[in-house]
Amino acid sequence: MPDNNLNTMSSMPNDTASQAMSTLPVNNAGARDILIFRGAQYWPTPEAVIREVHAQGLSVRIPRNNIPSGLVKGLSRIALGHIKAVIVIEKGTEDDLRTAFEALTEIDGHDPEIDAILGRNYEHRPSRWLEMPESNAKREIFERLGVSFKPGIFAFCYYSGATYYLKPDETEAPEDLAGKEIHAVRGVIADTGEVIQPEAETDTSESDAQDEG
Repeated sequence: MPDNNLNTMSSMPNDTASQAMSTLPVNNAGARDILIFRGAQYWPTPEAVIREVHAQGLSVRIPRNNIPSGLVKGLSRIALGHIKAVIVIEKGTEDDLRTAFEALTEIDGHDPEIDAILGRNYEHRPSRWLEMPESNAKREIFERLGVSFKPGIFAFCYYSGATYYLKPDETEAPEDLAGKEIHAVRGVIADTGEVIQPEAETDTSESDAQDEG
């Protein structure tokens, strides 16, 4: 998900645990897009979401009665939103922000954690400042420069299909899912072969929409 795919549109919810999903209008390719909002309780920064997608793709559990219509493999985009996606710096620039954090290590001696964050590559640059260790100095810098974070869309990937996880007594997906191009699979624990019991009302997922970055 390179920077040229990032979008900083203002968006919805203010609930840090929200994983809301909504269907967006038809895009230029004639397919519907969807918006997934990742909650800060489990993904403290947008960069945490990006790291997870790079490692294992994007998979989202959805209720059977809320399967989006109009999704087309390879054409529909899954926009990713987060409550802290957009940075606002009211009294300076991002260069001023970096200079302020670099000055901390010059005054107090090099802090390995701050040095590591300053030297790390970020695809979502505002996450760098969110991931700085909490301290009075960080709060002072944010207050002095007027730094705040707002909800927004920070990246997208492409839809690659949906799967239904079969229950132990099932051999195929229920009839109401027929014709929706939903692939039935049986989840098992790789190490033991034990069947994974699907959670009630969340047994359909937008499966493995892979990062296109």
